[in-house]
Amino acid sequence: MLDLHEQRILAGLTQTYFGKSSIREAGHAIAYKTINHCDEGFVLEVRYETLVNVNSREGVRTAQEEHDDVSRKMIDEQVKQLKKDFKELSGRALKIKEFKSERPGQSPLRESFLEIISFNPSLLRGKYYRTIQYHIE
Repeated sequence: MLDLHEQRILAGLTQTYFGKSSIREAGHAIAYKTINHCDEGFVLEVRYETLVNVNSREGVRTAQEEHDDVSRKMIDEQVKQLKKDFKELSGRALKIKEFKSERPGQSPLRESFLEIISFNPSLLRGKYYRTIQYHIE
C-alpha cells in the first residue's frame, strides 16, 4: 500500500497535462488514472490512444489487430519507465499487478477498441484505444 508521500510521487509522474508524461512525439497518447477502490485498494489505469486511418477493403478488424500489438508494447514501455522513475524518487519499487476490474453493476472494461469517427468509401478514420488496469500493491 502506498503512503501519502508515495501517492504524491505517483500522481506527479502520471499527470499528462504538464511535464515529462505530456510530451507526445510518437503520434499517440498515454493517459493515466489512479482510482481508489474501497475493496481493492488503489488501481492504476493506463490508456493508449491514437487516430487511425483504416483501408475499408482490409477492414476494421485487421486494423484493430495491427494496433493491438503496438499499443501493448507502448503501454509496457511506459509502465516500465514509470516503475523506474518511481523507484528513483521514492526509494522503493512500485509493485503493480495487471488485473481486470469486474465490479457489480458496471459494464466490463473493453481491453481495446477501434471507434470509427469519419466514414469515406475509400478511407475510414477512427480512434483506437486500449486500457489496462493494474492493482497497486
